[in-house]
Amino acid sequence: MPSIYQRQSSSNSLQLIKQTIPSRRVTSGITNHQQQIDVRQNPGFSLRGRPSSAGTKRAPAIVTNTSSHGSNGIRDSLVRPNAWTISSNTSNVGRSIINGNFTGELDVPCQDNTEITNRVDQLEKEVKGRDAEIRELNDRLRSLEPLNSTFTNEVHTLRSELEKVKREKQAATGLISSVQRDLHAKESELAKITREVEGMKSDSRDKDLRLQSLQAKLNLLRDRGRAEEDRYTKEKELVNLRNKIKLAEQQINELNESVNRLKSQLQDTEKQLLRLNQNELKLKQECEHAREQLLEVQRNETKLKADVTNAEKKYNQFCISIWKCFSNDDDDEYDEDNHNIMERIQQLQRQLDQSQSEVERLRGINLSSNEQLRGSLGKFIDILTSAIKEQTTAKNLLCARQQMIELEEAVDNDSIVGMFKRAAINIVDSHVRFISGINNLVIQRDNQQEDLSTNEILALIRRQYEELEREKDNLFLDHTAREQTFRSELEKVTEEKDAFWQQRFDDECARLRLENTQLRNEYDEQTRSFSDRLEIVTAQNSEYVQRWNILQTESSQKMNELTTQLQEYQRELNEHKEQDKQLTGSSEKQKEEFIRMEKEKNATIQDLNGQMEVYKDQVRQFSKTIIQLEKNLAEEQERRIKLQTELDNVDKNRKVNRQTPPVSTETIVPIVSVPVADLSHELFTHKSRIQEQEQIIISLRRDLAGMTARLSDVQGELSEKQKRALEKSEFTIRDQTKELNDTRVKLSKLSDIVDKQSTQIESLQSDLSKSKILANQYQLLVDQRQADIDRLTRSLDEKNLLVERVEQTNQNEGRITHELVAIGAQCKGERHDQTIGRQREALNELRARIKSLEQSRPTNPSYEKVLQQVVLLKRELAELRARQSLPADIPYLITTPGSNSFHQQSTTSFRQSPAVPNTLDVMPEAQKIIEERAAHAETMNALQSCDELHNTLTRKLVQLLDIDDDTLLNVSPLATMSPTDRYVAIQQRRHIIETLLQKVEMLRERLTRKEELLLDYEKDLGKLRQAEILLREKDLLLQDLETNKRSKDDESLFLRNTLKETQDHLNQEKRLNTSIKHNRNIDQSQSNEFIRRSGNSMSSTTLHDHYSSESTTKIRTAKRDMNQKLSRKDYEIKTLKQELHEALDTLSEQSNKVKLLELQSKDTSNGTNFIESHHS
Repeated sequence: MPSIYQRQSSSNSLQLIKQTIPSRRVTSGITNHQQQIDVRQNPGFSLRGRPSSAGTKRAPAIVTNTSSHGSNGIRDSLVRPNAWTISSNTSNVGRSIINGNFTGELDVPCQDNTEITNRVDQLEKEVKGRDAEIRELNDRLRSLEPLNSTFTNEVHTLRSELEKVKREKQAATGLISSVQRDLHAKESELAKITREVEGMKSDSRDKDLRLQSLQAKLNLLRDRGRAEEDRYTKEKELVNLRNKIKLAEQQINELNESVNRLKSQLQDTEKQLLRLNQNELKLKQECEHAREQLLEVQRNETKLKADVTNAEKKYNQFCISIWKCFSNDDDDEYDEDNHNIMERIQQLQRQLDQSQSEVERLRGINLSSNEQLRGSLGKFIDILTSAIKEQTTAKNLLCARQQMIELEEAVDNDSIVGMFKRAAINIVDSHVRFISGINNLVIQRDNQQEDLSTNEILALIRRQYEELEREKDNLFLDHTAREQTFRSELEKVTEEKDAFWQQRFDDECARLRLENTQLRNEYDEQTRSFSDRLEIVTAQNSEYVQRWNILQTESSQKMNELTTQLQEYQRELNEHKEQDKQLTGSSEKQKEEFIRMEKEKNATIQDLNGQMEVYKDQVRQFSKTIIQLEKNLAEEQERRIKLQTELDNVDKNRKVNRQTPPVSTETIVPIVSVPVADLSHELFTHKSRIQEQEQIIISLRRDLAGMTARLSDVQGELSEKQKRALEKSEFTIRDQTKELNDTRVKLSKLSDIVDKQSTQIESLQSDLSKSKILANQYQLLVDQRQADIDRLTRSLDEKNLLVERVEQTNQNEGRITHELVAIGAQCKGERHDQTIGRQREALNELRARIKSLEQSRPTNPSYEKVLQQVVLLKRELAELRARQSLPADIPYLITTPGSNSFHQQSTTSFRQSPAVPNTLDVMPEAQKIIEERAAHAETMNALQSCDELHNTLTRKLVQLLDIDDDTLLNVSPLATMSPTDRYVAIQQRRHIIETLLQKVEMLRERLTRKEELLLDYEKDLGKLRQAEILLREKDLLLQDLETNKRSKDDESLFLRNTLKETQDHLNQEKRLNTSIKHNRNIDQSQSNEFIRRSGNSMSSTTLHDHYSSESTTKIRTAKRDMNQKLSRKDYEIKTLKQELHEALDTLSEQSNKVKLLELQSKDTSNGTNFIESHHS
């Protein structure tokens, strides 16, 4: 019989106790523990009732292959958190050992580990003590050998005890299952509450964000609404004030119109009064004219009286003279002449009498007419004076007019009375019109039209005028008051606006000052650089003069290079356009990627929602499976009860069968020996099981008491810890979501920055194209300038060559031709033949001397000697020409020259000639003449050479300056001209010099202008170079930004992936927590029945054993990993923030540089406009 009591030191109760203790999952560790369980020693122990993972069947929970467990390191959402793998080992015959491998994740709280370890140690000590007691009892049982009678009694007692133990076990299992159910329900409620809290928190966050966005929008709308309301109210006030002002202006205009109307009426009345005054003046003039006529009539009367008196005086004198005549003659003598004289006297006397009678008649007629005139005029004047009074009316005037008409109807209009009558009637008519007009103007009371006097009418007009002036003053005061109020309101509004705009102006001024300081600094730097460049250019200009000749040959090469450069620039422009297209495409791709990312985000949210729904469905399925498991448990318990009843019936039958044959005792003893041994063996096994179950029950009761004590603590403590853990996870998730939002905002900002930079690049490319156009224009101008400079240099070189040639010709050629020309010009008339003969003689002498010299010449004379001889010959020729030019009256000068010189021979002949007296007195005079002639010849030679030089220079200048004037080229020499022709030639040459000077001044002005343009172009080129440098820098910055953006995109993708992984990991942890919470309850009866069902195929099992030290180390490692991950993410976020700040700083610097480039482009555009206008 094998040993029943040979087993391991650690009992299965410890494993069961450890299984029943509520344990939490370690976040980052998977426990793997193997333990061997002896089935025969603990046949009641089974894993049938151990709950598997929720939502799965019972049978697949146990896997018979241990090798498949190693692939459980990385789990998806459907892997069970607690998995049993059992392998059977039948190496020992008669014993089956189940090797159980439990792989599960336990989340053990840090505070309860010490308590659990202490309890486990105590339980192990108790178990060891109980093991020792069990061993002692077993030893005692071995020493005792029970009898058959006692065996049956013990069997009955053991069965009763078994039943009691089973009942207690069932009660304990029921209590444990109820406690576990309560715990599970509470944990599920806590999980639901935490989920709801999370959902509420997420909803509250979303709502807070929405509320914040709505509040921001509402604040903006409120601000806009307030601003619009203020603007609307101010506009209303302005409209009202404008309406009031318009009304006041209308009233003022009406008053002004009324005043103007009154003024016009007053002006009309004044005009009418003026007309009346004019008519009165006319009447007065007519009266004066009538008076003048009366005076003339009176004068005529006086003249007639004077004539009559003169005639009487003449008559008296004539009579006296006649009487004298008659008194001188004798009375007796009668003559016919006297008789005729007397007759004539009588005739004259008769005429005088007739004339006196006519004069008296005319005097009477005149007196009567004067009296009639005085009467009629007096009547007219009385009527006018009565009609024209201070209180006249229209009726009185009309009556007076009628009286005037009726007064003298028979009077002619041509007479004085008729004229006066007509004037008086006109005066009355005008006065009537005036009074009727005044009456029409006057506003009468009660609309009663009465005939008023002029004074009353004028008084009414004055009153109305004064009233209108008062109304005008009142309206003016109202207008001024309203204007003051309106001005005060306007001043307030303007002050507010001025304050607001002043603030903005100050801010803008500060900003502009900063920009101005920056621009000034840059301008100073540019001026310094330009000054340095100007110095360099001035130094280079001196070098350019030397390089002009080289540039002629290089100009063609440069043109070819420029054409190639133009082609390259065109290619670069095309490349830039392609780059722009690529940038636009990349920006569009980025936008598409952003849209795709948003779509992916929405898809992930939808997937998460779907997963949540799946999880909900799984939870429902889990609840259904739990209900089914409970039903199965009830059915299995019923089956156990049935089996127990069947066993009881079998035992009763066996008792009956044993009690029936009591007859033959001797024969039965040897037959029953085998079943007794079996029964004893069963007894021992049952006793051992009972003892173990008692120990398990005691330990379970203790654990129940501890668990009930702990439940109250766990409900508070574990929930707070879970809340803390959940809050930590929530905080991490919030931070990560915030970081995601920040990264999205940064991505949007980066996209905006990229768009702005693309616009800036386009503007810079446009500026580049403009600058290239300017560069081409500048290059063309430089080429033109270089061509002009080359042309001028060629002309200068040609002039220098001509000058050198002329100098060489002057040096090489002698003065012979010039002297001959001068002498030939001087020779005139009779002396011409003499000079020709002398020249012939001189030539013959020269020929003779040349022959003699050739004969006396050495064989090989040196070059210097030949030159000396040529010089001597030239001197002799000059002396001969001077001698020939001397007059013939001096014979001693006409001598043959000697071998040395003409001057020496002349002096010798001068000294040796004895026939000539007074040689000493004549010598200085001849010498002076010779010197004068030689000087004259030299001056003529110099004049001719200068003339030739001048002519050649003018011809060359005319050819170089392209002057189409033949008169400038046709210039004759001055030496061969008469004085009058010479004066004309000098004037012509002055004209040529003036034209050449004008042309040279024009060229000089063009050169100065071109130099100025070159300086401007050099400045523009410097600006263009700076712009190109800035463009290169910006291209580099763009490349850096693109690389930064790519790196940030990669980092954002990495962060998103990490966030997704963390979210998945968190979801897995939550699922594992929930699954552990669901699967933490252990049903001992089910495990025992499971092992009983497994039977002989599975001989031994091992349970999960998780030591506290391992759990704490794993928790610490998990926390370290989480802290390291959080620190890494914080570091990444900080680096991203720093990079964003740097990108923003670079963008601000680029914006400032772009502004500077825009200003420079404006300056360059102004320069191009100036250049184009200059060219035009």
